[in-house]
Amino acid sequence: MKKATITKNGIILTENCQVADSFFRRFMGLMFRRSIPADYALHITPCNQVHMFNMRFPIDVIYLDASGTVVKIDENVQPNKVCKTVKNAESVIEVTSFYSSANNIRQGDKIKVTIV
Repeated sequence: MKKATITKNGIILTENCQVADSFFRRFMGLMFRRSIPADYALHITPCNQVHMFNMRFPIDVIYLDASGTVVKIDENVQPNKVCKTVKNAESVIEVTSFYSSANNIRQGDKIKVTIV
């Protein structure tokens, strides 16, 4: 799986990001994992909606448009839920619960995902 670095305003949020850009990797996402590290992120592209089936822990879902602008954040999404489709979202970043607020990520922020 491809790896990436995620930055906001030139500040590295994490270098521990995997990119899910194939049908199978997008479908699997974080399903069946017991947990993820606090600094881990999964960038799913293309994507404008997520489901939490077969998940064992809550996550934050950060929706990005084509330019990398945060268009929506679903915080602390619980297992077995389905999030609504987000118009204009081109990709999502899945991270641990409350990662968004802990890192001051807000709607309108520019996030850069750089494949390494």
